[in-house]
Amino acid sequence: MAYACLSGNGCFAVAVLALHLLQPELSPLNYAVSYYVYGAQGWLFTAGLLAWGLGSAALFLGLARSIRIHRRIWGRIRVDAGLSALAVWSAGVLATGMFRADPWNKPPSTIGLIHENAARVAFVALPLAALLLSHGLPSPEWRRTAVVLRLFAVMILISLIVFFASLLPISDSFSPPVLFGLTERMLLAAYAGWLCAAAVGLLRSSASPAN
Repeated sequence: MAYACLSGNGCFAVAVLALHLLQPELSPLNYAVSYYVYGAQGWLFTAGLLAWGLGSAALFLGLARSIRIHRRIWGRIRVDAGLSALAVWSAGVLATGMFRADPWNKPPSTIGLIHENAARVAFVALPLAALLLSHGLPSPEWRRTAVVLRLFAVMILISLIVFFASLLPISDSFSPPVLFGLTERMLLAAYAGWLCAAAVGLLRSSASPAN
């Protein structure tokens, strides 16, 4: 499961990086990565996004199977809530891959609205999962990884604040967002970092003699 998560993250990262070169007309500073789907190599983005969603789902299944039950009730609630948020993130990423975004110069469509709302839910779900799981994993095998997970959780929160700040011109004066593409990519990189760190922690946990 951990290797599937790492592979999914790698596929998404390679797809997005390749599309930066293959579709240079879309500025990474201003355009969301979802718009790459409309280029000649748009299938790369769809494949990468679906791989990311499947990899995240594999991480959810791996964590759910390997994490020991927390002795304290609050600890159990926190871990269960974190796993639920991770499942919501996985489903949201898969939905955004199956339903493409609307072109930036077209009116909203049903498919585009599904993509947009799935992305919004996913963008909120993973920070919740990161915060809850980074502080709620009870097994001793997770102690070394917990520090890294908490670091990435902080990076996610900072990136999320910057991302929402870039959207303020829309709510204030219906002006274009500021550096939306850059802030989105920073956020996605932080998400990928936390997921990879959790996958590495899962590998270490599985390799522990206690398991």
